[in-house]
Amino acid sequence: MGRFFTALTILAVAAAVFLIAVGIRSIATSKSRVEERMSESKSPDREAPTGLPSSTNARPLRTLSSNKIAQSTSATATNLITDWEDKLDDILGSEGQDTDKAKQMLAMFPRLPEDAQVEVVQHVSNLLPDQEYAPLGKLLLDSKLPEAVLDMLIVDVLNRPNSLKLPLLLEIAQNPQHPKAGEAKDLLELYLEQDYGTDWNKWQAKLKQWMIDNPD
Repeated sequence: MGRFFTALTILAVAAAVFLIAVGIRSIATSKSRVEERMSESKSPDREAPTGLPSSTNARPLRTLSSNKIAQSTSATATNLITDWEDKLDDILGSEGQDTDKAKQMLAMFPRLPEDAQVEVVQHVSNLLPDQEYAPLGKLLLDSKLPEAVLDMLIVDVLNRPNSLKLPLLLEIAQNPQHPKAGEAKDLLELYLEQDYGTDWNKWQAKLKQWMIDNPD
């Protein structure tokens, strides 16, 4: 009888040790998975894609990127407006229509330093509806504008209807002097799912058909 109780005791101890080992392993595994997920969520490599074809035309809030705004003015610029911040505040605080405010900003745009041009483009982009987009489209095609300004204009046009943005992207892609030519061609490839190199006639034909198949 004594041996029987001894055997039972040994078995009970062994079972307890086994359960403890299993519990420790389960906790370690769970902790490992949690740490792995936290590491993934903090990874700087996981960034939301931007500028890709989207089913919505909702325009996101635009913010200035300090590392893209040059503080120096062009050496060839003349008659620059030095009190542009006060003038901009006056325009934005006026009682006029949004389109009128945008026109006033565009009128002083050529006489602004680069950082002011970036800010004005932001405001004008938010004030002008699609049907009044033409002045911004003209600026976007100007290959002589600072790249920081063109960056803001590209951000804006990507949130416009396809009938506005795609023809402009094609025109930019065809101009090797335009700083955004390569980016425009890459975007066209994404939308049209084709790459015709520099055969612009094929690009034009494909775009025309794509617009028929995918109306706004």
